[in-house]
Amino acid sequence: MLTPAFELEVDLGESMDLGVTRSGHRRVTPIIGGELRSIGSGPEGEVLRARVLAGGADRQLVRPDGAIEIDARYTAETNEGAVLDIHAVGLRRPVRDGVYFRVSVRFECDRFSSAGLQDSLFIADGVREQTRVRHLVYRVG
Repeated sequence: MLTPAFELEVDLGESMDLGVTRSGHRRVTPIIGGELRSIGSGPEGEVLRARVLAGGADRQLVRPDGAIEIDARYTAETNEGAVLDIHAVGLRRPVRDGVYFRVSVRFECDRFSSAGLQDSLFIADGVREQTRVRHLVYRVG
């Protein structure tokens, strides 16, 4: 069962094209901000809001078939001061009726109040806009 858990908006800087490497065509897109907002309350009743901090990056592998392998790492800070490490891994590719964009999302955190984030599996769909990515994050139950 999938339960909507968070809305996640990630603000992006200008991508840097690293060219074709031994692994394929590489791009790096800096993460410069954003916001994480819980939908409802989590398993322990908590409502989570966090500010995405500048300094992360989305390291992309552009495949010959047009698909993009996503590997994004960044941090966020909750209103209570907890620091979250966020790692999103997935795929964005064109399909006949639009774009398929799905990632798995893992959280690590330094506070017990956010520990439920580390003990659940999350997946998200994504929408790429000009200067940001929007995800609806689901808890896998």
